[in-house]
Amino acid sequence: RVEGLETLDYLDNLLNKQRFTEQGDAITFEAEVDKIYLSTPTKIAILDHEKKRTLVLRKDGLPDAVVWNPWDKKAKAMADFGDDEYKHMLCVEAAAIEKPITLKPGEEWRGRQELSAVPSSYCSGQLDPRRVLQGS
Repeated sequence: RVEGLETLDYLDNLLNKQRFTEQGDAITFEAEVDKIYLSTPTKIAILDHEKKRTLVLRKDGLPDAVVWNPWDKKAKAMADFGDDEYKHMLCVEAAAIEKPITLKPGEEWRGRQELSAVPSSYCSGQLDPRRVLQGS
């Protein structure tokens, strides 16, 4: 489950990069997903109920976020991916896709992505993921 991307626009790579607006209160996974979320917040929470933790992605200089899981059919077709590994992985990464970063000679740019594991409120009651997103 991913929180922090609700109501945002995204490009769906499975539908020729058509633009949509996320409708759910959180992103859950029941099929293949390959989306580029646009103008995302600097913090995104990934709730891992099975391992009773929340992963917090913090990013700077990278306005977008890619969310990807190949699901069963594509996982079986990937030579370097175990048939059932899709059940235990999720790609959420910072990106600059809608407006790529172009530098002229001598120009500098900095971007960063940080991933932290914290106790999950869903399981332990010690952390409210919405507070993580707001920086509390």
